[in-house]
Amino acid sequence: MRRSATTAALLTLMTLSSGTQAQTNSEQSYWLLARDDGHTWCGYKNMSEFTSDVNKQMPTQSARVTYLAGQPTEFTYQVAPESGDWVVVDRYTLSKDGMILRRANLLAQKNLQIVQETTIHDGKIEPFRVITVTTLDGKKTDSSNTDLPAVSVRTRLSEIPFVAVTTEMQSRFIAKLCKTFE
Repeated sequence: MRRSATTAALLTLMTLSSGTQAQTNSEQSYWLLARDDGHTWCGYKNMSEFTSDVNKQMPTQSARVTYLAGQPTEFTYQVAPESGDWVVVDRYTLSKDGMILRRANLLAQKNLQIVQETTIHDGKIEPFRVITVTTLDGKKTDSSNTDLPAVSVRTRLSEIPFVAVTTEMQSRFIAKLCKTFE
């Protein structure tokens, strides 16, 4: 069960974070995965090397960070339990006023996708607003009596381990880096 959940989670991350625009010369993306120890993040410049390691390691957390002109502009963080019951995909977009967070809660057992949105200003989170509620195959439905997974909202880029990995990768011009955090 874990393998199929992880594969589905990876595909979700790649789909939601690939966007519709082609990358420009000044745009750089990094793909990241957390190792099973929960303290080590590995970053990759090459998506195929990332995909290969995902298939070997089966992570429950992964991310993608996009930089434009050397500054982070968007990051996508994905978490799924080993059981495969759910996947949460958070897409943070930076703006001049803070961050916009769009969260997709994919609930396999209930066949639901609940998309929410909130804004983060000065480390403070506004209440989530429900944007859409659909079945996993896209049909509209409601979310009555649905408990959502408890996934923490990231409020400060400087405190996110995978952003620290990509920052170091940029400064050292390396294609892969694994780093342990306490």
